[in-house]
Amino acid sequence: MGTVSSGQTKGALLRASRLIRPDPGNAEWLGTAGVVVLLVLAWIRVTLPQLVQILRNGRPAFNSAVESMPPAGRVLGDVTTAAFIGLALLLTAYGLRQRRPDRVWALVVVLAPLAAIHLAGLVNGQPPGPVSLALPIAVVAIWVLRPGAQALAAIGVLGAATAVVAMLLAVVRPDLGLLTGADAGNKGWAIGGLLAGPYPHSNVLGLILALSLPFVFGIRPTASRRVTLALILVALLWTGSRTSQLAAIVVVLTWGLLRWRTGGRVDRSERGRRRRLSLLIGVPLVVALGLTVFSPLLTTDPAGFTNRGRTWRALLSRWTERPLTGHGPEYFERQPDLAAALGGRYTHGHNVLVHLLAIGGLLTVVLFAVLLYQVWRRSMLLAGAGNVGPALFLVALLWVSWLEASHVSVTLAGYLTWLPLGLIARAGLPSPAPEQTTGSEDQDVP
Repeated sequence: MGTVSSGQTKGALLRASRLIRPDPGNAEWLGTAGVVVLLVLAWIRVTLPQLVQILRNGRPAFNSAVESMPPAGRVLGDVTTAAFIGLALLLTAYGLRQRRPDRVWALVVVLAPLAAIHLAGLVNGQPPGPVSLALPIAVVAIWVLRPGAQALAAIGVLGAATAVVAMLLAVVRPDLGLLTGADAGNKGWAIGGLLAGPYPHSNVLGLILALSLPFVFGIRPTASRRVTLALILVALLWTGSRTSQLAAIVVVLTWGLLRWRTGGRVDRSERGRRRRLSLLIGVPLVVALGLTVFSPLLTTDPAGFTNRGRTWRALLSRWTERPLTGHGPEYFERQPDLAAALGGRYTHGHNVLVHLLAIGGLLTVVLFAVLLYQVWRRSMLLAGAGNVGPALFLVALLWVSWLEASHVSVTLAGYLTWLPLGLIARAGLPSPAPEQTTGSEDQDVP
């Protein structure tokens, strides 16, 4: 038997010590992997119980008041939610053990709208349950872990997985994966019907695909990015979801203009480069923001925007009863007479401004606007460094928010809004380096 040298002993002790106190590079890798697993669990929670339901009981009527989720689907959903919360807590503890959190005020900005909505729930007799902790805890985990850009790219990959699941279901069981007849409305031109996959409606699938699309541009290598992009665009076209399709068109056009105007250019001044980025990204954002704010406020025809005018007028009228805090996140489920006023049993306000006013009041709207501003500043910084995905996500988010609002749910159903916002707000923040200060551009942006 050979002898063990002192050098080998020291090396073994060093490797063992890293298991107890991992080095920063290893910690970042584990943090990124942990956040990717959280995203996968959120995707499973939103997708698989719905798939179990539709395979077991058939496609339920859209927005039906009858509960049709089988026990297996409920158990799967509850277990996945518990796993998500448990992992988020473990990751938070791990991250806090590695380093002290920085920019805590910015974390507060991200959490504030969620807190305001749950405060509105308390005021209206709707105490938050354990499920309400999932998104806030995940945001805190993201903040202390500081995941890399791969976490954002994972959202694009999950979007492609969503497209594959939906299209496979449509091919294997078109009676389950497609909306036909009256359910398809005036969009019956699609092949065999509208692609809905395991989700309640094709518009729901369209939202998921549109919000995933911007992060496809961060996928490497190029071949994988092209395949992922093609899958999402084909599925999105098949959904017939016009709001999501419009958002996707604006995202792709913005991306193309960014490549055309900034790709390969030699900038004589950094100010000129920033001006071009601000213009190319800012114009679609301002247009979408204007549509989101003024469409519901100025629409007087109840039939306007596919009968959304009626929904907006009814919800804005009820918002004036509680202007500061709104009626709480469970308002749509707890008001049986609301369906008659809205023209249908809807679970959201079909516009983010109207929806947030209804459930959280002016307080939530103001805090959400501050969050969007913070994320916009961070996304512009990242775009200047070559990562345009976060800025394109803001474009997609505002364009779908014009006529939809189910994506801002405070349960895991809203993970494609709140977790990307948290990831973007966290992205690019400098690690504490007390021994030196680089004075970089990133450090100068709060």
